[in-house]
Amino acid sequence: MHRPHQPRFTKGRPVIRIAFHQKLLSYLQAVSLKRSRSDISGCLELLLYRNQFQLLTDGAFYSDGDRYYPAVAVAKHLREFLPAVKSVLVLGAGLGSIVHVMRARGFDPRFTLVEKDKTVLSWALETLGEGDALKLELVCRDAECFMAKNARKYDLVFVDVFKGRAVPGFVTTPIFLMQCRDSLSLGGRLALNFIEVDKYEWEKARTILAGVFPECQIVSKDDNRILITSPSPSPEIPDPPRG
Repeated sequence: MHRPHQPRFTKGRPVIRIAFHQKLLSYLQAVSLKRSRSDISGCLELLLYRNQFQLLTDGAFYSDGDRYYPAVAVAKHLREFLPAVKSVLVLGAGLGSIVHVMRARGFDPRFTLVEKDKTVLSWALETLGEGDALKLELVCRDAECFMAKNARKYDLVFVDVFKGRAVPGFVTTPIFLMQCRDSLSLGGRLALNFIEVDKYEWEKARTILAGVFPECQIVSKDDNRILITSPSPSPEIPDPPRG
């Protein structure tokens, strides 16, 4: 029997406080707020740059508050769809930039943020501010394992899973993509962020993606490739027998 994921938020959760001088300085240079070492992500650093939270790991920057390009691109592309979105699943939460992006546009659906690094997840908890806690659920789990057991439906699924700048191999396997597809509610949409490090790997991934999501668009900027699907179809209802 599937056991629903329990919300991890309560009132009085920790919220990071930024001094006024730190905000001012962040417009001139990145301000280091925290450092840690994780068994999963290696060296981690929480930065404030131009008054937006950024996450620095050994291999890449993640998150950029409400300026994070992949989340901004998804919000712009789906701007007519977002008013109908009541639930969002984020695989690879980072600091929860998509929450900032959607809140900045006046949308506040329920978010389930899945992230396997507990340090990153705790920093996300601190940087998300004092919004409606009941609409946020954090799950510390590997995205592949989470999807293998997921039985919920979501209006929007945002896949943003990386190891450094590389997308883990499971993300572009047909079984994982079909699990994502099956987790969409009627009319739901999926967005998947991919960084093209190697052209051959991207072409191979795009072929697999198109096999599961034949009706999709690719939004590109620099080396980001963001796949955004068309609305999930309604289940086919067979024609009644003719007598």
